[in-house]
Amino acid sequence: MRFAAKIGLLLLAVGVLPVALLGIASYTVSRAELQRTVGRMQEQSAEDLALFTERFVSGALENLRLSTSAVLPLDVYSRSELRNILGLQYRQLPFLSILAIVDDDKSPVAGPIFVPVPRSPADARPEDAPLAGRVQVTDDALDSFARRLPAPPAEVGRLELSQPYRGADGVPRLAVALRLEPTRTLAAEIVLTDVATRVSALTRKGAGVAYLVDGRGELLAHGEPDGRIAREEKALPELGSARTGALSRLVQRADGRRWLAAFAPVGTYGWGAVVAQPATVAFAAAQNLGAYTVTIAGLAILLALAVGTLLARRVTRPVQRLSSAAAAIAAGDYGTPVEARGRDEIAELGRAFGRMTAEIRRRDEEIRGWNRELQARVEERTAELKAAQDQILRTRRLAALGSLGAGIAHELNNPMTAITGYLAIVRKQLGPGSPQGELIANAQEQAARVARVIEDLRSFADQERSAQGQRFSLVRPVRAALDLYEDRLRAAGIAVRARFDEPLPDAQGDVVQLQQVVAHLVENAINAMPRGGTLEVSLGSIDGEAIRLRVADTGKGIPAGLRERIFDPFFTTKDQAGRVGLGLSVSHSIVEAHRGKILVESEEGAGAAVTVLLPAATAAHLA
Repeated sequence: MRFAAKIGLLLLAVGVLPVALLGIASYTVSRAELQRTVGRMQEQSAEDLALFTERFVSGALENLRLSTSAVLPLDVYSRSELRNILGLQYRQLPFLSILAIVDDDKSPVAGPIFVPVPRSPADARPEDAPLAGRVQVTDDALDSFARRLPAPPAEVGRLELSQPYRGADGVPRLAVALRLEPTRTLAAEIVLTDVATRVSALTRKGAGVAYLVDGRGELLAHGEPDGRIAREEKALPELGSARTGALSRLVQRADGRRWLAAFAPVGTYGWGAVVAQPATVAFAAAQNLGAYTVTIAGLAILLALAVGTLLARRVTRPVQRLSSAAAAIAAGDYGTPVEARGRDEIAELGRAFGRMTAEIRRRDEEIRGWNRELQARVEERTAELKAAQDQILRTRRLAALGSLGAGIAHELNNPMTAITGYLAIVRKQLGPGSPQGELIANAQEQAARVARVIEDLRSFADQERSAQGQRFSLVRPVRAALDLYEDRLRAAGIAVRARFDEPLPDAQGDVVQLQQVVAHLVENAINAMPRGGTLEVSLGSIDGEAIRLRVADTGKGIPAGLRERIFDPFFTTKDQAGRVGLGLSVSHSIVEAHRGKILVESEEGAGAAVTVLLPAATAAHLA
């Protein structure tokens, strides 16, 4: 351990540790006391909300019971009179949303009375004008009330309640069945609007929230429009049912934060009222105490560090500078300065270290330079060796296949000449109108195809030129090949773009063979564009020493896995019958014989471009 670290640790243990321990103890005690105090306040608020809810529901039920006692018995009234009585009762009890008299099958005898939701302003009923502000009832709400309505009580004067449920507006409701007579029951829906308003009033944005739950922990009313309750909050009713009064505890809400929640049961209805606030708000005082403790501890740490630094500066700083410089040199950074002030032994060590750094840097730069030069030479020689090996392998393979092709062509040429002659004699003897004439013509056509294959084999076998040839402009064989395929290009819907740079040096060699190369390339481009496209043919010069011929199409391209095989004899990707795959092989042989190179660039689906590089006539003897 460093000397400066030892001094700092000693100062921290003496000055900071007691402050930190005292602060932690104070924070723990104050937080526990705050939780008890704030929890009791929260419990009181929850009990007030529960008492208000209980009184509202009990008062609503009692008012409903009293309002019906004055109209009994019901059998003295007609249906219209009963409806009018229900309407009067509906107007007197603002907490009602639906009111009706039903029989034991829950079929309406009078009513139901409610304020419907108008489909348009023109559908508003005049009789609903005095009820402005009452809860409007939709068809779905009416069906929901009918489903939740309890079965008629067995005894007259007895009242049955449904489980509380939330309406579409988020306000809790109760379906009530009050037995009026042996066959008549009053059905009513009580809307707890005042309770929902009280819950909203107790909710303060960011500082607290209130809500009602039923006995299963399901939400009845929430102070926030989109409020939800988490799993821990749903467990509060189960915990509260085991106690006679309110309780408070920390829970994790749906937002992931810790809240201090208080639960109080709502009388005999089995519901619960919850009032909660964030733990950060409830324990703000304790949090402030913790912040003060951290601040004081931080100041003590800074003071200890300052004193430790002051004490260790005179001893450790020079050694640290040398250590840092050594680490930088080990990482390859020779630019880190080494300060060596003074005349003591440490300063002399620093100066010696600087001289050593300069010498290491010089030697390292020399070694790096040698390595870069050696790497460049190795990469250059490797690339040249690979290219030479590829060229040798291709030349050997083509030479062997050329010898084989020459032998096959020689052996097949004489029999095919005889077959062609015999077919011509037979066709002439049969005459043009004979039935067998068409068969003989087809046989002659197939014999001609075999002869063309034999001719391609002979051309492939003839890889070396016996003479230097003649000087000529490469424009001439290129234009001749394009004129030869002009009709096929037009019929295939292919647009030709030809560009010939000027001035263009002359080529030297066999005009007919180079025209054959261009013809093969154009033929391949036509086959690659069966639905039409664009054919670009360009001629250019490379520093006046070489000629570049480029033939590019917009066809289907060549797959990456097949590019290494396209110059192999008899390899073809064409689907047409009769294509033996000798065009590119013959072209490669002709270009090689002219001391040139042929290159292919292609992406599958994006066309292909074939580039032929030939030495100019002035440099042909050097190739």
